Amino acid sequence: MTSIQKPKSALLAYCALADRLQRPNAGLMEALMPFFAPVCRDFAGRMFDAAQFSDEVHDRYGLRIPRLAVLGLAEQLERDGLLKSVLGHATREVYKYPSAGEVSAEEVPAVTEDEIEEVLADFVTTCRTDEILESLDDEALHVGFLDRLLNTESMRLLSRKESKSGTKRTSTTLTRKTAAPDGAEHRELRLDFHVAQFLLDLKLKKPDLFNRASDIAFANMAAEALACFREPPSAAASLAGFSVYLDSPLLLDILGVNPEYEDYGNELLHMIHAEGANPMVFDDAIAEAESVVAARVAAARSGSTQPVKPSSSVSTYVLNAILNQVGARAAQRCIASKADPKLDLIRRSRETYGSIQVAMDTQMAAWQNEDARTHDQRSVWSMLRIRDVTTLRTKIREGQSIFVTRNPVLVSIANKAWRTWLHEAVNHSRDTAERWAPIAMSDKQLAGYLWLRNSGAGNGTMSRARLLAHCSAAIRPRQDVKNRAYDLVLELHGKQQADTVSALLEDRDGERALMRATRADPEDVTPERLGHIIEQVKLGAGEFAAAHVREQERAVAEAKQAEYDAELARFKQSAADESAKAGAQTEALAQELAQEALQRVQAESRAKAVQQELELIRRQRREAAERKFCQAFDSAHRAYKRSRWEVFVLYGALYYYGLVAIEGTPQIALVLALTMAGFWYFPKYFDTSLQRHARWFMTQELKSLEAMLPSTVKPDFEKPFWAKEWLATIAHGSADETLAPSSTQAHYEEAVSTTV
Repeated sequence: MTSIQKPKSALLAYCALADRLQRPNAGLMEALMPFFAPVCRDFAGRMFDAAQFSDEVHDRYGLRIPRLAVLGLAEQLERDGLLKSVLGHATREVYKYPSAGEVSAEEVPAVTEDEIEEVLADFVTTCRTDEILESLDDEALHVGFLDRLLNTESMRLLSRKESKSGTKRTSTTLTRKTAAPDGAEHRELRLDFHVAQFLLDLKLKKPDLFNRASDIAFANMAAEALACFREPPSAAASLAGFSVYLDSPLLLDILGVNPEYEDYGNELLHMIHAEGANPMVFDDAIAEAESVVAARVAAARSGSTQPVKPSSSVSTYVLNAILNQVGARAAQRCIASKADPKLDLIRRSRETYGSIQVAMDTQMAAWQNEDARTHDQRSVWSMLRIRDVTTLRTKIREGQSIFVTRNPVLVSIANKAWRTWLHEAVNHSRDTAERWAPIAMSDKQLAGYLWLRNSGAGNGTMSRARLLAHCSAAIRPRQDVKNRAYDLVLELHGKQQADTVSALLEDRDGERALMRATRADPEDVTPERLGHIIEQVKLGAGEFAAAHVREQERAVAEAKQAEYDAELARFKQSAADESAKAGAQTEALAQELAQEALQRVQAESRAKAVQQELELIRRQRREAAERKFCQAFDSAHRAYKRSRWEVFVLYGALYYYGLVAIEGTPQIALVLALTMAGFWYFPKYFDTSLQRHARWFMTQELKSLEAMLPSTVKPDFEKPFWAKEWLATIAHGSADETLAPSSTQAHYEEAVSTTV
């Protein structure tokens, strides 16, 4: 961990860098240069020193840029006006910082600054509940937050060794108490927990602020990639044939043995495949992974509570499926295995081999697992054996292979061994050895390198997944904390209560509640805090959650009842006050009655208007019916007249025939018969028939108009205006004599309205 000056300024600078990098068509190096402007402003007027610049960037941003990488950035800094070239007779360019007025200050949006202040304020509020951190001021907490946000893989809580003591069998069993960490280490571990838990809570409660925090991690990864791996994407060769050797923990992440890192490991593998590189593992890494899986399976089968290594629990079914199948499972994920190279480096340079081995033994002295130390050293030696040392290769792509691990210390050890071998065994100068491409990278550096080769595409999803993975691993359930809680309950409350707590801790939510209540610290499990811890575990496990909810509901119900009683008393008092205001109430009532009367008059007026409108519609329908009746009568009257003329013509024709065609007595008889019939029978019978025929014709005409002639109406077809006279008589006299429809009066009015 590092100590960063002005953490809030650094957070804002990273946010601004992330915003610039995520803009469409952003120039990557152009976006990076304003990030270094404050450093150049602090050194205004001085001569440029790469080592000094690197140290200042590290102190200001927590970002370590090698001196040679800083020299590579000098030309870009000059193009952006952050450096000036000093002319002279030197064999290489000499640079100088411009004056402070020539370096423009970068504006940070007010919204971003408010978000950062809110994140820092919430984090400080969280830490103030921990008595271990009460001696730290806000600035120190800000530094701790930023440092862990940028370097989550370096949190001590991730590598803290759990105590090997198991649980007590009885309350009288003696156990060896582990040594408590010193004050400074204790504070660092607590800060690790609070940062990890705070970021995970932030993702659930305030996702926008979490995205802003993850943008800071993304900007740190991008800045390191841009400053250290300066390979222009447009000119970079394809990674086809490039081998990425994965360390065994990364392999276990991808295979799901470490659940917190599974999603992150799969995303990293996807990025490697997307760039065309070949993910590979050494046989020794497979053997190490097999030993880890076998040890966990053995521990699960034996029921032992002693941890194999810091890790969260994983399903026994998953472990059994992977047992003795790590290589095959890796092959299924397109991860090839490579036999450990057999090149004898001792014959090449015994002294150098010995010095590198001694250096690695010294640097790995803190490795508590002897097998892990041996496997890590073999991985370093394997990389030294497969890398070509004859031709200078300054680009990572030119090296044809790289070793990737989650352990930044192992990366540093491997690259130091590589430079030592180049200098002492191959006899390159130290400057030349520094220029060679490294043989190892951290997973963070690889993600940044792949992001850079992809022209900076993407918005940092890999860095976000990595941040969540490390935070989840930091607050994972720890067996030593569970053992400590069980032992203390056994001592104070007996076996039955201890077994109950043990059962609650088998639940995932119960484990998480225990970690939150104890801050993942077994020293925090004390008799004074035991009651609070057990209560939180019970609530988290869900056994007493329903009772807790019922208690809350009862309290809410009591509060509502008290509120109701107070409201009832207020109503009674209000009623007493209202009784003293009877006069005002009477006046108000009179006004209401007047208002109701006005509303009634208005309603009657509206009803009258509606009635008039209905009457108009009824009159229109009646007029339409009358028009139909008159139309039908006129047609029948014409038919009647036509029929009379036809009869008259027929009679005349017969008469003429009798006079012309017949002679003698028959003529006289026919003429006499026709004369008597025309005088006596025609007015009586033929007129009635013609009237009946005209009535039938009128009835048919009305049917065609969807109406019916009432049976009581007897039209007089002798009178051409009889229909109008009859309708006038109906209108002024007999109101019940109406034109009937084909069925009912309502149906008739509807038919007439449709016709009109």
